[in-house]
Amino acid sequence: MNKRIYVVDDEPKIGNLFSNVLERDGYEVDTYLNPMSMLDALDEGAKEPDVVVADMMMPEMNGVELLETLQERGVDVPVIIMTAHSSVQTAVEAMRQGAFHYLQKPVNLEEMRALLEKAIELYGAQQELEQIKTEQQQAYPIQGILGESDAIVRVRETIETLCSASNTTVLFSGETGTGKNLAAKTLHYNSPRAKEAFTDINCAALPDNLLEAELFGYEEGAFTDARDSKEGLIEVADEGTLFLDEIDSMSMALQAKLLSFLESRQFRRLGGVEDLSADVRILCATNSNLEESVQEDTFRKDLFYRINVVNVKMPALRHMGDDVMLIARHMISEFNTEFGMDVSGFTDEAEEKLRDHMWPGNVRELRNVLERAMIFTDDELISAEDLTLAPPGRLDDMHSSEGAFQFPLGRSLKDLEKAYIRRTLETRTDDSYAEIAEDLGISKKTLWDKRKRYDLDELVER
Repeated sequence: MNKRIYVVDDEPKIGNLFSNVLERDGYEVDTYLNPMSMLDALDEGAKEPDVVVADMMMPEMNGVELLETLQERGVDVPVIIMTAHSSVQTAVEAMRQGAFHYLQKPVNLEEMRALLEKAIELYGAQQELEQIKTEQQQAYPIQGILGESDAIVRVRETIETLCSASNTTVLFSGETGTGKNLAAKTLHYNSPRAKEAFTDINCAALPDNLLEAELFGYEEGAFTDARDSKEGLIEVADEGTLFLDEIDSMSMALQAKLLSFLESRQFRRLGGVEDLSADVRILCATNSNLEESVQEDTFRKDLFYRINVVNVKMPALRHMGDDVMLIARHMISEFNTEFGMDVSGFTDEAEEKLRDHMWPGNVRELRNVLERAMIFTDDELISAEDLTLAPPGRLDDMHSSEGAFQFPLGRSLKDLEKAYIRRTLETRTDDSYAEIAEDLGISKKTLWDKRKRYDLDELVER
């Protein structure tokens, strides 16, 4: 489809000249003798232009005023200002107001052609980027965090509240595979920062020196292979969101540098001497108990308090009750679309198997199990035989029967205590903390402290 150019100039000869030249180049050209006639045409349903070329000095409204009016109306297209040599400074000021560029009169036609091509190319790339961002926003609705259990409802309500607090630092905590990355993206794409970048990094995936360079950037010559300067992720995410996954993997030295940025919003690249600033929202995630890490002097207390402004606790799948089947059915629907299949659900035996499994890998494990089942099944219903589940033997696979508590060998006493307290709290839902503490041989306060230390807050409060 040919691109449309609006030419706005109170000299008819200019409009006619540009129209003849640009139409030969394959453009569709509409000419207007003044800005008001152009705006009236838009009001009456005229097709929006891809580029506007407007004279600076015109009666009723000059080029800058036209630019501002288009911006107010949401007509987001490149505007090229034409100006006499004596008014170049005014044209430069127009560029500060948002004009794409300017042309000096008498206009060099080759220069105009080059500017139009560049404006259309850059505007097209910008529109494509905006489309991608819009699709990303639509891909992460708050209701996309599936589940009807109390814990998931609280997560959605918390994220919805945090969307308007676009500067608040948030910590997502929970076991591996509980959807912390999904929750972080959902928060970003439903916040005022949604049109800007969501940038994430797994802090455990890089050695500490590389992680520092990735986050803060570096100047040329900062280290042996630094042949050029490079922006860090904090700069890349300016006005957007930076998600730091597995933040507990950071060294104490790098934690101190991150804390300094969070408090001042200023930083220096590696090898740099200039203080830079960035308006970026920091989201963090961990599958560890950071309070315990603080007590063990492996995580800075001041940084913990700084990132723990709001703690969104992602529940383990085994604590979500019937949500297991709700999520499983949703995944089956997604895989049907992806694989071009028509699986309608599960057999009763398969549902029982899914409900009884402890899901140590949480939602991520469930997705992997169902993807494999979908690949190999030839039936309309997934059967129990189609489901390949991890065998018992991990901390979260401990179980009890007829009063016996079973736990895998090779784990620490600390793991055993955590598992035993977890199982006791899960199975004795009708008893008070005082009764449970007495049977465990500890005080109610000690039981409460251990629950906090072992991050068992997702269990029902008494």
